[in-house]
Amino acid sequence: MALDRRLDPTMSGVFWSDTVKESSIDTAPDDGMARYDLVVIGGGYCGLSTALHSAKRGLRVAVVEAGRVGNGASGRNGGFVVPQFPKNVKPSDVVSHIGKKRGDRLCEIVTNGPSHVFDQVRQNQIACDAEQNGWIQPAHSEASLEKVRAVYEEWKAFGADVTWLDRSDVHDQTGAAGYLGGWKNPTGGYINPYSLSRGLARVARNQGVDIFEDTRAESIERESEHPVVIAQGRRFAASKVLVATNGYTDGLWPGLQRTVIPLRLFHTVSRPLTPDQQEKVLPGRLCFTDLRKSGGFCRYDEGSRLVSGGAVFPVGDVRRSGMSHAEARVSLYFPQLKGIEFDYYWEGYCALTETYLPSFQVLDRDVFAVLGFSTRGVALAQAIGPELARFLSEDMALDDMPLHIGENQPIPRQGLKSFLGQYAFPVLKALDRFDLS
Repeated sequence: MALDRRLDPTMSGVFWSDTVKESSIDTAPDDGMARYDLVVIGGGYCGLSTALHSAKRGLRVAVVEAGRVGNGASGRNGGFVVPQFPKNVKPSDVVSHIGKKRGDRLCEIVTNGPSHVFDQVRQNQIACDAEQNGWIQPAHSEASLEKVRAVYEEWKAFGADVTWLDRSDVHDQTGAAGYLGGWKNPTGGYINPYSLSRGLARVARNQGVDIFEDTRAESIERESEHPVVIAQGRRFAASKVLVATNGYTDGLWPGLQRTVIPLRLFHTVSRPLTPDQQEKVLPGRLCFTDLRKSGGFCRYDEGSRLVSGGAVFPVGDVRRSGMSHAEARVSLYFPQLKGIEFDYYWEGYCALTETYLPSFQVLDRDVFAVLGFSTRGVALAQAIGPELARFLSEDMALDDMPLHIGENQPIPRQGLKSFLGQYAFPVLKALDRFDLS
């Protein structure tokens, strides 16, 4: 899908936009200073975090954003800050994909990611309704119980602060019905993602980063051996360029769109729960995400509304379909909430890779891209920023980057996989219904 159809700078209908507490930023003035050590394309979590930590290292940095800061996936997600890879990806899987040294380092970044996020929020007084009450990955079936247990055992062996929960423990801590067990990491939590995006932009601006909103990058050229970003008639000369557009990647660089699979997701927010309901539903105000293929996650917002969602099935009335799915799913967790009403529905895009791990791509000399956070971008896209800044400031060798590293290599049959993925939601729900997930 073309970027123009995905991009909505107004954040129309997004609950986080209606409850945002951080102010919008003023775009940097056109003062003729268009040469930078680093130009970052994309004003989401990854781009802003990389820009901020690169500026802390003394680089002159610009962020070029096609819309407004955080109006892509970074402001449209569910706000879960999770110390785990997507699905049931284990540390050993990561090591097998990217090697022992890189894999161990990426595992450290993932399990410590929420602490990085919440520490940064506290240190910079970002008003994003942050709650760090813990995160649970519960098992909804015998098949998922085996997978969840294997993930827990590996994180425990890795040294992460994790605890195994039996059936009664999961029920006591979540109030949810039907779970057979699970594991907990106390560092997880949730935030208002749009407020966090704006807050990161504010902190980056205070660190000297120039942020150019409503400035769509149209091409990357070379001039005097250096890359130049052409955007809305402006030229940004740079020593290095980083593309960090994730699920909103367009045709800026040949083939880059086809290195990830865009996934169209929806989120919903319910009406506030009563005090009596809050005593039984998520009583400790923690959050959880399970292994259901059609989406299994729940959390509160600051006003004790429930946040849930899933993947969009683009047939018929998608809003009504999404609302119905959210109501059924929340009623499954919490039977006492059957008939719960939702006031908000919105959509956004994330980017998947085949391994569910982000990749760092060398597009050209001094031109790079990092894409594919696969639903785990709130923590990982921010926590990877300091690592990217080390490399971009030439304090880390490329071979030491804790990510898959490669050239611009499209996913085989990416177009077909993206098309089929749009229509897979009913199949995924059926697999969940018969406990095959």
